[in-house]
Amino acid sequence: MLVALGALVGVWFWLARTMRNKGSGWFIRHLAGSFAGSFAFMLLVMVAVGTGLITAEPKEELAATGTDKTSTVKAESLKPMKFASVTQMIDDKADFSEENGTFKVITSEPLHIQMATQVVANDLDEVKLAEVRRVALYGVYRTLIHTDAPSVHVSALPMEVTLNPYSARYLDAPKVEITVTRDEALQAVAGLIDVSSLDDLVTPNADLGIQFDKWSKPFEALYFKPEGQKALVAALQSQ
Repeated sequence: MLVALGALVGVWFWLARTMRNKGSGWFIRHLAGSFAGSFAFMLLVMVAVGTGLITAEPKEELAATGTDKTSTVKAESLKPMKFASVTQMIDDKADFSEENGTFKVITSEPLHIQMATQVVANDLDEVKLAEVRRVALYGVYRTLIHTDAPSVHVSALPMEVTLNPYSARYLDAPKVEITVTRDEALQAVAGLIDVSSLDDLVTPNADLGIQFDKWSKPFEALYFKPEGQKALVAALQSQ
């Protein structure tokens, strides 16, 4: 079963990264990856059942196993993953990419990065602005959570893409600029939700042996909702 789960995750990430390098958007590449990974999972499970590699266990044994696993996960107290550089973090997360122009390091000392969100010509202005705010927040908090950078300057802007044939160009507006230190970034978000450290903004999970640091529920309200984005960006820019 672990092999099948590994195949699901592996195929998902392989296809998502491949499509990312071809310029596909985040939603499309992860949707395709989830379908391909699920197919690989079901295929391996069917083969394992047919060959007798997977057999039913007594209910008592299953219950005991589940309890042990739950206890193990709770005891581990996972911490957010750390990376030597923002570039390594971006490569691992695979949400943005230097190859398709959605991420770029402008300067390393002091750290200044550019984050771009992919939009299309008929997107509403408010949609573009919300996406630009979102990627600006991603650049600030992912950098400070997952690296040891003392501060970061994020320039966020939209990238307009067209298909058949594919082309992309940066737009001049809307644009968001944020420059903050670690303490300033924590102070800004702590004024809106109850957190005591930047690590509180993510919830690490490693049930399948691969760690994912998803945003915490309180932070999701600031990260995804336009009003939350607006409040947090304003708090960061006022530091």
